[in-house]
Amino acid sequence: MAEIRRMIKIGYLGPKGTFSEEAAILYMDGRAGKITNCSSLEEVFAAVADGKLDQGVVPVENSTEGAVGAVLDLLAGPFDLFVRGEVYLPVRQSLLVRRGLELKQVERVCSHYQALAQCRSYLRRELPEASLAECSSTAEAARRVAKSSRPWAALAPERAAEEYDLQIIVPVANDYPDNVTRFWIVGREEKSCDPGQKCKTSLVFGVGDRPGALYAILREFAVRGINLTRIESRPAKKNLGDYLFFIDLMGGQEQPEVREALRKVAKVTFGMKILGSYPIWEAPDSGISPGTAGV
Repeated sequence: MAEIRRMIKIGYLGPKGTFSEEAAILYMDGRAGKITNCSSLEEVFAAVADGKLDQGVVPVENSTEGAVGAVLDLLAGPFDLFVRGEVYLPVRQSLLVRRGLELKQVERVCSHYQALAQCRSYLRRELPEASLAECSSTAEAARRVAKSSRPWAALAPERAAEEYDLQIIVPVANDYPDNVTRFWIVGREEKSCDPGQKCKTSLVFGVGDRPGALYAILREFAVRGINLTRIESRPAKKNLGDYLFFIDLMGGQEQPEVREALRKVAKVTFGMKILGSYPIWEAPDSGISPGTAGV
């Protein structure tokens, strides 16, 4: 009897119509599975950790606005999850309104804080008198605008217009046309990279308060010719001045030079956690370089 494959369940930051949903659909690539929206990033992590979801798709960095700190904190802190993959998604922030409203009538623009930041110059130039309101997600902003009778607009994906019966009055409002968001796929089990497969490894660690501490760590990668594609610091949430460092490097843990570098780094850091080794995102028609593009 042929083996019946279980349908996997994927979670993302909702409601429907977010870029996270687009990334989840892109990651599934037509495979059978159920895509479920969650009300917060923490809910995505908790549902994966509890086994209610098999994997979660979460934004980790943006090419315009940098790291998504909440995701880094959740991975470093309360949830023992692993990064199993990545997705790069071109991001176009559209300005959506209720039907019949004109741009000059807009009094408030609602969106996620990163979307507002990605459109900062446009909003200052075209809607200087409009107030800005932060929402938990771009799709939540679209839903709020759809339910309101006020002259409000939402910065959200084009697909949110159809989802919430809104009109697109500005198709692309972001300040930088090549805006890209990188998403991580998180799960309970670590993924191994196949031989010959191009992979990245991500890790987080703390360093002691001494001269040259970070240099000593970075040197272990440099002398072995290991390319670091990202280094990010976040407060350790203990004492003021204590930081955690997040690093992405090219190569998988099964490669001798990577394995040796990680062994050396573990000796001169504290609390080092290998977040996972995973295949780099390859989308040949996107024009996106997986080694350098950000969220």
